Amino acid sequence: MSVPPWLSDDVFPIPENVEVGPGSQVYSSWAFAHYRSRRPCGLRIGRQSALWSATMLDLGADGELEVGDYSTLLDVTVATNGRVEVGDYSMIGHRVVIAGGPAPVPPDVDADAALPSEPIVIGSGVWITAGAVILPGARIGDDAVVGAGTVVDGPVPPRATAFGSPYRVVSR
Repeated sequence: MSVPPWLSDDVFPIPENVEVGPGSQVYSSWAFAHYRSRRPCGLRIGRQSALWSATMLDLGADGELEVGDYSTLLDVTVATNGRVEVGDYSMIGHRVVIAGGPAPVPPDVDADAALPSEPIVIGSGVWITAGAVILPGARIGDDAVVGAGTVVDGPVPPRATAFGSPYRVVSR
């Protein structure tokens, strides 16, 4: 029995500038359908971490994503031409969008047309729940929680809970 083309890793092979740590998993090579990073290491995944179902990496020529150890991205879209860091032991949930610029560059446009954006830093032990949007300038401290549908474009202190659009810190 042959594998349908949409399930084959031959459709979108994992790029050479990707490092996947021991015990880590990328659910599908479809995550790389819009991956255009030309950085020496456009994606680095630590130990025992995972990019699960429907995660999409829309990285421009200068885009890079670093995921720490024991972290999970589940059905997350990362669209940036800048740097995104995710710390250790973090969980980023369904339909979260991490958008590192004014707009992603469509696949049919030269990737050099996208300007680099301000970094996004997500600390260790962070939980970002369904439908949140993380924008340039977001710095989410260790052990923070970002509520469902929250839009974050600035700092969230460590051990804080943030909700709303625009976001506000509701507890520490």
